[in-house]
Amino acid sequence: MNKDLLDRNLLSLTHSSPDTANLLSYSDTSQNIKFKHSKSGHQIPCYSKDGINFKAIHSAFDPVKEGFRLSEQKHFEGMLLVFGLGGGFHIRPLLKNREITSIIIIENNPEETKSILSNLDLSDIFLDKRVSLWISDKPEDFTMYLLSRYIPVLSGNLQTLSLRSRVLQDEDFYSSLSDVVKKTIGQITDDYTVQTYFGKKWFINTLSNLKESEKTTQTLFPIKKAYITAAGPSLEKQLTLLKSKRSDETIIATDTSLPVLLANNIKPDLVISIDCQHISYNHFMSGYPEDVPLILDLASPSFLTRLAKKTFFFTSDHPFSRYVSKEFRQFPKIDTSGGNVTHAALSLADTLGAEEIKLLGADFSYPMGKPYARSTYIYPYFYSRAKRTSGIEDRIFSFIMHNKNIEKIRTDNGFRYITKPMIHYKASIEKKAQGCRGRVLGIKGEGVDLDFPKKKSFRKKEMRIVSAGKSYISCRNFLKTYRKRIADLPEMNCSVSEYLSSLTFDEKEVWITILPTAAQYRKTAETGKEALNSARSWSIDLIDRVLESDNYSNIVNDI
Repeated sequence: MNKDLLDRNLLSLTHSSPDTANLLSYSDTSQNIKFKHSKSGHQIPCYSKDGINFKAIHSAFDPVKEGFRLSEQKHFEGMLLVFGLGGGFHIRPLLKNREITSIIIIENNPEETKSILSNLDLSDIFLDKRVSLWISDKPEDFTMYLLSRYIPVLSGNLQTLSLRSRVLQDEDFYSSLSDVVKKTIGQITDDYTVQTYFGKKWFINTLSNLKESEKTTQTLFPIKKAYITAAGPSLEKQLTLLKSKRSDETIIATDTSLPVLLANNIKPDLVISIDCQHISYNHFMSGYPEDVPLILDLASPSFLTRLAKKTFFFTSDHPFSRYVSKEFRQFPKIDTSGGNVTHAALSLADTLGAEEIKLLGADFSYPMGKPYARSTYIYPYFYSRAKRTSGIEDRIFSFIMHNKNIEKIRTDNGFRYITKPMIHYKASIEKKAQGCRGRVLGIKGEGVDLDFPKKKSFRKKEMRIVSAGKSYISCRNFLKTYRKRIADLPEMNCSVSEYLSSLTFDEKEVWITILPTAAQYRKTAETGKEALNSARSWSIDLIDRVLESDNYSNIVNDI
């Protein structure tokens, strides 16, 4: 072992991969690694599983030429995951490619990696600020690592490059790793796709609601049992349960199901809405019971705050909402990660301490080709547009079939349509139910069967009243401070990884708040840098307009 060579490599690693450098410094070397010289005179590592039969990881003739061929096998750009470190011959040519924003090298054995770094000088690779090295024998651990580093709006595409001879030495590990990467990318892509559509809308709505949110004093009290009403067709036959509810049972209506309840003379105790789009208005066309609290995401359309006398704001995981809750006024958090309002209603019921939660109308499908319960927003909309040659049935069928990848499933009582988002929503709410303290029951209807855990007891927790905290600062001063922090962010004139590492913790917090807006700009921008700079300029301009306006909600009408 060449200690000076090892120290040089570890020192180079400390900048981009300090945890890995620390892991390697305390690891032993491995007897399963030996070295030999290629015909071209380059030292190459050889791997063995039994300590006897060693196989060269690179070309025994000219590993440098082989490395160039690997790097040129396709056009690499964005973030690159490299499966296998080897002698680094396949990585060096990539460093000349400025279209690559970051490179993550993945290994599974610290002892074998330390043996390589004790014999080969790879410091030039590790000194490139785009390069990091990740080592673990647990592929599932890579999820959080990738989530913390892959930012599509800045990182661009994500591609992989495999050092095949190295991957074959630990085929099971790298195969599992590939599955983890695919699953994680699916998660990131779904979230990023939403950001590209709603990034600006979230920001605009939150700004518009700030002044009203400064004044709200609504308090939510603990509940014992809850009915949550979703808007699936099954709700029609389940309304009798609500009409006979007892005094210790609370009805939490999703905004979509509200008109169904009102049409049947049922007044909910709480209504929750999370959609940032103006289509939300259609759910309230039948009116709103003024004494019923309306639970709103801080990023909900500002016109909804004028519908109810009792408005209650909460924050979700939208970056700007989190920032507002930390720097302006602490609002209760409700989990909206399931992507649908029924999931958010379940989170609300659990937050309020419900021991038993029953879901009605949660069909997560279109049973017999019917999308919603009667009296929901689509029925008056389609009736108003029906013609002799195109009745409401045609409108509803077209509405259902506009979904991509829709599947028709035969059932004992007929059939139902199901889509990919519905499958995701069902899985999300089942997962959420597992973490709830109380029992969650899906009242059987015509939709899909929900698989909820069969809990025998309620996990008790101190019951508390839920309300927003006191403002730390006035709304106006918060916006002035926030605007200055955005304007003071350093320009991005380097690689993504280098830029991120140069930011302070406070700068990263501000920077993250404009990422969803940047994602929307990325659809037309040529680079992540251009999208980020456009998002920053747009955000500053919008805040200036808000500060100049007496009525913050007016800015929505101008954009």
